[in-house]
Amino acid sequence: MMNRSYLSLLVLSVLSIPAIADTSIDQMFSQGTVKGELRLFDFTRDFDATTNTKHDSSFGGLFYYNTAKVNGISFGTSFASANPIWINDSDDVYGLVARDANGDHDDVNRLQEYFVQGDWWNTKFKFGAQELRTPMMNPHDIRAIPRTYRGFSAENKSIDNLTLSALYITDSMGWSDSNFISVKEAVQNELARGGVIADVADNPVYALGAKYQLPLETVKTEINLWHYRMEDVFNQTYAKVKLSTDVGTTNLYLTPSYLTQQATGDETGGPLDTYQYGFHLGAKLAGADITYMYAKTGDDTLLTPWGDDKVVIQQVYQSARGEEEVNALRLAYDFEKLGLNGLEAYAFYGQYEVPTGTAKDFNETDFSITYKFSGALSGLGLRARYAMVDVDQGEDIDDIRLYVTYKFVLGK
Repeated sequence: MMNRSYLSLLVLSVLSIPAIADTSIDQMFSQGTVKGELRLFDFTRDFDATTNTKHDSSFGGLFYYNTAKVNGISFGTSFASANPIWINDSDDVYGLVARDANGDHDDVNRLQEYFVQGDWWNTKFKFGAQELRTPMMNPHDIRAIPRTYRGFSAENKSIDNLTLSALYITDSMGWSDSNFISVKEAVQNELARGGVIADVADNPVYALGAKYQLPLETVKTEINLWHYRMEDVFNQTYAKVKLSTDVGTTNLYLTPSYLTQQATGDETGGPLDTYQYGFHLGAKLAGADITYMYAKTGDDTLLTPWGDDKVVIQQVYQSARGEEEVNALRLAYDFEKLGLNGLEAYAFYGQYEVPTGTAKDFNETDFSITYKFSGALSGLGLRARYAMVDVDQGEDIDDIRLYVTYKFVLGK
């Protein structure tokens, strides 16, 4: 029913355009843009004890179409696909593809987006299914298909260096969903993964955000502030400041952030009162980028059902558990300075500690190498990632991820 309502409103919007600009309707579609990305991914997670191996190989991609604007109005749609290949039936589903009724690997083919967009008064209004890019509700593009959302968004840039945003979101799709589910179901599913069964209030998510680039030359400063609210479930407030300055040929940067979460109203998702603060402190010089990260989380585990901007995000784990303290170091290098354009690599080590008796401490070490082709093969990219997780008196993990991607653009 909800899906039909959104599609019906889009159709009505299309029918209204000829009355506004009857001479431009053909150009609106003929001058549209098609872009996409083919994706061949292979993810494997091995455990050194009794847990079964998880392995997915998937082929598919993302395909986007946007019309040209007529009187500020445009339309967009996208299709996403992830289909299992080279599957061993004895392996569990990793998460690149879906699980069927028997728990086996299943394909995902879905409409990722369908929206009408209006651009007026330095404001972009978008209604329908859409990918969002906000701190605590974003595509979180770490699987074969990114997350996507359904509802209304607005972004205003009337004031120099200031971006104001507003969201009203009713539904979402995760990495391997074939259909939209309500934000209520998304929260319930996230709680269930942590062993909490709850009947969450069926309310939408509202959000307001602001990003401001201070007009400073010496120290570049960007301030981000967001507030998300789901009535009778929980509130989130997120603040982040990006600071950077050049000292000779070295670029120094500091990125502190703070997130707070509280249950609200009837607390239908259960009690929640926590926070996470931390920072990234780093330097860039001669192609190298070294970053120290620190994160501290409050009493409860963070509730993040829609993609997030936690302080530390590694290949397997992220800073999220209640009372957790994380120290991490990341060293990245862009080989362009050595004449190897398109080649990048990094090593990333993190220590995750919690109070004795609450959970297990562990450390994770990640390695990544990426190569982006140029010239006749422009758009083609290769990436390999390897993570080792050493759990204190627990089951260790080896995680390998291989990526082949090809990006393309047709039209304007």
